[in-house]
Amino acid sequence: MPSPLYAVLERLFDDGSLFPPASRTMAEALHAYADVASGPHRRVAGPFLCPTTRLPELAACVAGGVPAPEAIGVVGYNGSSGWRQVFTTPGLVHVETPAGAQLPLSPGRVRRYVDVGPQDDLASALDAIAEAGHRVKVRASGPSRYAVPTSEWLAAVLVGCHERKLVLKAAGDIHRPFRESGDTGPRHGFVNLLAAAAATRSGASPPAVAEVLSAEGADAAPLVDRVGGSRELVASVTTPSVDDPVRELTARGLL
Repeated sequence: MPSPLYAVLERLFDDGSLFPPASRTMAEALHAYADVASGPHRRVAGPFLCPTTRLPELAACVAGGVPAPEAIGVVGYNGSSGWRQVFTTPGLVHVETPAGAQLPLSPGRVRRYVDVGPQDDLASALDAIAEAGHRVKVRASGPSRYAVPTSEWLAAVLVGCHERKLVLKAAGDIHRPFRESGDTGPRHGFVNLLAAAAATRSGASPPAVAEVLSAEGADAAPLVDRVGGSRELVASVTTPSVDDPVRELTARGLL
């Protein structure tokens, strides 16, 4: 009988293979994404992520015969422009932007995720996003241990989003199921995140949610059975490529 984890994997993993640490070429990334999206584990594949600056490259590859993703998320940065053109991208389902980015009114089907970080006044940032009707984006990882947010901060984000009926996505290199600690510091796991979201929706306190996020090793294994309902709060996680978490889950007998 499938575990509760299986039921919450539908379109969970956004493909970030154009970004570090994978940093694939456009053609490599598109071909790899097409392989997963047409393979036996296609149900777990979310949108293919592309920076605003590389959309012309994506279009050129598709025009040259490389398979086009059915769903695309576009990632913008401070100073990004041309959003009106971005909204004409075939298959566009969402955009990811800094908090201060000025965008034209987007089509109703296109969702907007707004960056929130530990440097922000969390309550004010979440209030503004809720008032605008957008979604929350947090970076659950980074290039160094100092870029990885604490479990306590992520717990506060989850609880704050739940209180405001907000949905969030976790960006960064978060392709391993469970939290791990090593020489480069801790790395959050997506099963921990899902279980923490489920705990949040069940009324757990921020310290209790942080404890779930921090569980490692034998303490983390039972979390696969505690993820039910988590997708009401966590829309997706960005991975270096969809095939990374697929390999991790398959190796552990969880997929």
